[in-house]
Amino acid sequence: MDNRRWQDLEMDCLVKVFEKVGMESVLLDVPFVCKPWYKATLNPSCWQCLIFPDNERTEIWPWDDFECPDFQNLMDRFASEFQIDGDRFSVTTFLKFVINRSSRTAVPLKLPKCCTVETFVFAANVCPGLVTLGLPLRLLESEHMNPELIGKRKNLEVVSLGSSLNLVIILALIKTHCKNFYGLDLSMTLILEREALPIVKLVTNIKYLNLKGAIVSRDSLVTLLCGCKDVVVLDVRDCIGFDENDDEILTI
Repeated sequence: MDNRRWQDLEMDCLVKVFEKVGMESVLLDVPFVCKPWYKATLNPSCWQCLIFPDNERTEIWPWDDFECPDFQNLMDRFASEFQIDGDRFSVTTFLKFVINRSSRTAVPLKLPKCCTVETFVFAANVCPGLVTLGLPLRLLESEHMNPELIGKRKNLEVVSLGSSLNLVIILALIKTHCKNFYGLDLSMTLILEREALPIVKLVTNIKYLNLKGAIVSRDSLVTLLCGCKDVVVLDVRDCIGFDENDDEILTI
């Protein structure tokens, strides 16, 4: 094997490893080890998983939950490492920089709660092949948020929403455009009949439904249990709004 082919093989191996180490390490640790490692981190494959840390417990469901470090710590460390003036360094600029590293290859994307609509519009254009998408409450409740940016991702399979606002519109778009959709995370939100009915009617093949920590009315839970025939996992841990020992619920 000639030297060039060996170097290419070595680079491919490095990229495969760095795909697994996490965003913070690829951004702030790996590039400073040596030139070949730095070069490897420029490969878009290292940025296919864009899970931004946040300062609250979060889930990219149906994967296991984990404790995320504070997003501000990541920004501060980046600014310090590259000697960037903090007064001239915005959240939007930082997020766009990292998202752009994926060069349209990102598959999962979870945005922090400080994300702006401008950033999500940018991400929606730069990441056309998203399979898993996690959006915070602040973003979803913005008057400038366009639900079509969520529902028209044709490869979308799992969505995590920090709010049930505009849920009917979002699910209607998903029904039309996302043929492989199977998982919905509405943990820590409010689920009444007006939220339960569109889930049953619009995403009929849903297999994973996460309501952990949500406020769920009894009637809405009954609607979901009766209507979501293909559900494999329904997570209602730590929910309030119904009696877990209710005989009707237990027998459905």
